[in-house]
Amino acid sequence: MPKVVDDARIFSAAIDLLMANGYDGATTKEIAVAAGINEVTLFRRYGSKAKLIERAIAAQLADTPLNTLVHTGNLEADLLAIVEAYLETNRIHGDIIPTILIEMTRHPDLRSFMGVPWRNLQGVIGVIQHYQRDGLLRAEPPLSTIGSLLGPVMFSAMLRRARPNPELPMPTFDAQAHVDAFLRGRVQQPARQSR
Repeated sequence: MPKVVDDARIFSAAIDLLMANGYDGATTKEIAVAAGINEVTLFRRYGSKAKLIERAIAAQLADTPLNTLVHTGNLEADLLAIVEAYLETNRIHGDIIPTILIEMTRHPDLRSFMGVPWRNLQGVIGVIQHYQRDGLLRAEPPLSTIGSLLGPVMFSAMLRRARPNPELPMPTFDAQAHVDAFLRGRVQQPARQSR
């Protein structure tokens, strides 16, 4: 009886190796060994390493908390929901989003890897644009706003995972305090009246 090929196991092995070794270091041979299958099976099933990694990323990020974000009309609560959704996605999947971004800069032909993360980001962009149109957030490119909101969150998560200096205590990340600080710098200020 032929061995059943478990996509979830293969995808998990591919993601683990991508995260640990980058795209170049995640060889099909190592993925096959980690998944307990023959390397030829990978090529028969997925066609190429790039297609395998792309499908693994799509499977990994298909149901992240980032997919559930909606505009509720409560700016602070929605920003907090974005931060917490990113933190939860990072808790479940690790630094997969920054890893994908880094690998895309090294391998521009891998831009298709961003398909699912980009769809996840569309909901966040939509929430930000609502508040910009309502005049509650500064008018700027939505990705600038998102970068300002999530950049420190990504950095904090990466730093906690890397632990560059075990002697330095890692600060806890307070999502509410971060959103409060973000709002102090990003809330649309009323126009000043000239005298």
